[in-house]
Amino acid sequence: MLSTTFKRIPLHGCLALMPVLANAQIGPMLTTEPMRSVRQLGDGELSCAQIHAETQALEKTGQIHRAEAAQAQQVMTDTQNEMMKLASEGRGGVGSAIGGSLLGLIPGGSQVQGYAMQAAAEARRAGMQDSTNKMMQAQTRLVNAEQALEHVQARSEHLVDLFLKKGCKLSEVKAATDAAQ
Repeated sequence: MLSTTFKRIPLHGCLALMPVLANAQIGPMLTTEPMRSVRQLGDGELSCAQIHAETQALEKTGQIHRAEAAQAQQVMTDTQNEMMKLASEGRGGVGSAIGGSLLGLIPGGSQVQGYAMQAAAEARRAGMQDSTNKMMQAQTRLVNAEQALEHVQARSEHLVDLFLKKGCKLSEVKAATDAAQ
């Protein structure tokens, strides 16, 4: 359930990314920590107040995971914009053509121009590599946050079903909680 707010990258941007993506450092995409089961053997023994308290805690956890997912999505969008900017900087304009022809008139000028172009291309490639790694890390965080959110929502739905099946009343649970405080 990944968000689909990505913009399209033009063809020259995709072509510029190919060498970078070939060398991308891909980390583990999913968390290694096991998720607790949505349904647990002891759920039937929970009181109405315990179900309500766990549901409230799950709501707070869900808000945290939503914030993490939104932050990761923003990082991905910012990185994508940065990559598109780097890709568009790779194309020379009229100034580079004029400069190249003038350097050709100087002995050894074309060699200097070649070194300068090579250094600029290497700097752009390194920037693209860093951006790709940043985007992949953000994607991993996004996937992990969305998976955790799905689990929290499934557990919460299970507890709400249990709450209703037991015939619990929210007004009674709140009254008992207020009386205990």
